[in-house]
Amino acid sequence: MLQPKITNMVFNSALFILFALINFSVLAQNEWQNLEDSWLQDAMPLAKSFSEKQGDPPVYLAFQSADESELIGYVFTTPDIPPEEDGFSGPIDALIGMNLDGEITGVKVLFYRESYKYVRGDFIVDSGFPEQFTGKAIADEFRLRADIDGISRATISSWALARGIRNATRRVAMAYLPGSSFVVEANVEIDVLQTLRGQSWDGYLASGFVKEFSVPIAGEPDLNFALAYIGHYRLGALLVGAIDYSNSDRTASEMIEDGHMILLGLTGNTSRLQQLRLGAMQNGILYPNRGDRVVFAGTADEGKIAGRAQFAIALFMHPGVDITQPFTIVYDTSEVRGEFNDYVGVDYQLPEDVLTLVMGIPAIEESPVTQSVFSIVILLLALILFVLNLPRLRANKSG
Repeated sequence: MLQPKITNMVFNSALFILFALINFSVLAQNEWQNLEDSWLQDAMPLAKSFSEKQGDPPVYLAFQSADESELIGYVFTTPDIPPEEDGFSGPIDALIGMNLDGEITGVKVLFYRESYKYVRGDFIVDSGFPEQFTGKAIADEFRLRADIDGISRATISSWALARGIRNATRRVAMAYLPGSSFVVEANVEIDVLQTLRGQSWDGYLASGFVKEFSVPIAGEPDLNFALAYIGHYRLGALLVGAIDYSNSDRTASEMIEDGHMILLGLTGNTSRLQQLRLGAMQNGILYPNRGDRVVFAGTADEGKIAGRAQFAIALFMHPGVDITQPFTIVYDTSEVRGEFNDYVGVDYQLPEDVLTLVMGIPAIEESPVTQSVFSIVILLLALILFVLNLPRLRANKSG
């Protein structure tokens, strides 16, 4: 009789432990729905009180006083503002504070499930990575190795958290900080994007936003290129789709520190592509490509490029190329690869509206009103000079 009792005790104990582990895992994953007051304080240290979660997207209002008389910012979680960027094994839930100037006041990682945790422990929190975001403006790109130092041996996790923080803060700013400099600039970007979104691929070709050229290959079909600038996340999502752009940007963050991104849509004899034959030229200077500056950008199934290419790659140009000035994308056709004694290519210049989106450079167009005002000013100046010189003219005439 003793053996069955022992067996039942072992079984019940195992069952209890299993349920406890399941409940603990569920609670951990749902921490963003059961926030502690101290966590809100971590995200917004200057706040004295917080509201209940409210609004769309959902936020906690942060106040400087206990009577909630002076709003100083917002606290929110990334799961409340989907879609979340996936790390190596899934999304990384974070709690974020943002003040009324569009600056991050604190970041607390709530939950993530990564295989590295079994070896390295809580490697994201222990690395000090989240603290880097405090004080940063949400207009920053948060690019690894440029704006943010990544976590050693955890590039994907670093990238996912950085991108998740960037996307969530910008969504909240668009909803709650309509007069901020970021939102004003973002609205300009949206206006430009609406114009680009309304155009077809043929419209891009007509405007020069997309350029095409072909590489002849003896005895075989040509290798064809269609190129466009996609060094801005809104442009990338528009042209190749949000998922493919996100994946290529994440891959690039592991290898490339700087340089502007050019989309190359490939058709024809694509198997003959040799990455080291690519390059850029500007002001007579050749900037040959390196192998680690080209990443796969999808099968051209989404975005404006869909149906116009077999697949896409992203070429990161040498940082010495000034994108505000004309440049040439070239493909080396020399007998020996890399000599660039012979090449084909196409001249490219970013259209003014794309520069507005990328660089914040306003497109200047002289209106008829501006021309009229300019003409009136010239006439007035001429009249003033005539009046001032009238006595001298009379004196000369009388003499």
